[in-house]
Amino acid sequence: MNFRKINLQLFAADDGGAGGNAQAADISANTGQNDTAGDNQSGNTDSSTKTYTEDYITKLKESWEKEQEDSYKTKLKDEVAKAIEEEKRLSKLSKDEKDAEEKQKLLSKIETLEKEKELGILKEKALNALSEQKLPNSFLNFIIGADEKATMDNISAVKTAFDNAVQAQVEERLKGKTPTVGNTSGDSIQNEIEKALGL
Repeated sequence: MNFRKINLQLFAADDGGAGGNAQAADISANTGQNDTAGDNQSGNTDSSTKTYTEDYITKLKESWEKEQEDSYKTKLKDEVAKAIEEEKRLSKLSKDEKDAEEKQKLLSKIETLEKEKELGILKEKALNALSEQKLPNSFLNFIIGADEKATMDNISAVKTAFDNAVQAQVEERLKGKTPTVGNTSGDSIQNEIEKALGL
């Protein structure tokens, strides 16, 4: 894999005026020679090291800024054109049609607000149910359904799957470790503990 080395000194702040640029050019030239030698030592056959001048970086920045500005202007023109078209459409409507349209917009906003409120209540109930079932709150986004019944059904299904997964992990870890049954007298238990502790 061929990695190109970049002279980071060119990105440093220039405090020395014109002298600083000359110094940066000198450092760039020296670094370029050192980098090339390093490439040859590592077995890399590419002897040319790409260095970026301040002018090149400035041009890249200006090009990017122009692209962003053009994109913003295009988007703004589209939005203005849509607004003008909407205004023309509204101007052709009668007063009753305008009132009906405004009423429809208000009803749509009210419906959206009611749905958000219902969703908030549903999330609160779901969080309580998750807590009761001892499930993590991070499951909330996965169990929210269309209504309360669907949400509670989802919680039941997740609880079952979660418990089964935990049980499977426990059984997997215990597999092959059969406890030994021995003398249950107090002396033998104490001896086992002492042996385990190395006493």
